[in-house]
Amino acid sequence: MTSTTNLLSIGNDTEELYNKLQKTSNPKAYFEFEFENHMRKLLLNGKKPKELDEKSIQIGRFVAAEITRNGKQYYEFGPDRYETGVIVSVCSFVPNDMVFRVKNKIAKEHWVNENVIQCKKNSMCNIQSIVCECYQEECNDIYQYLCYLNK
Repeated sequence: MTSTTNLLSIGNDTEELYNKLQKTSNPKAYFEFEFENHMRKLLLNGKKPKELDEKSIQIGRFVAAEITRNGKQYYEFGPDRYETGVIVSVCSFVPNDMVFRVKNKIAKEHWVNENVIQCKKNSMCNIQSIVCECYQEECNDIYQYLCYLNK
């Protein structure tokens, strides 16, 4: 007796290869594979990520640049568009939001306009640490959100 049953195939061969780990003696490879699968389940509902379009990448850079005019020290903050005087540059999901984080850490009397402050000379280390603190806050917020998604 012959069977006339048809089987329904879900997925394709490339998906099957994508989800299987090649045998290796490197334990780090297993962690990376498991981490990638776990993040895919959390963020993409288990689907394979799409190919990245370089023009649509949301991560930008936030920069603090040092400017000296008329013997006065200024620092300008914003998305990476500065070519000279950069004292700190960090990756950020929302570079414009970083200005608000910095504004909360620096006294109002220092602000000259929306994204420029005037400070004493030799305050570069202080500005760098403030920007790094704000960057760490953003990283913590992202981590907290990922923990929330994991629950």
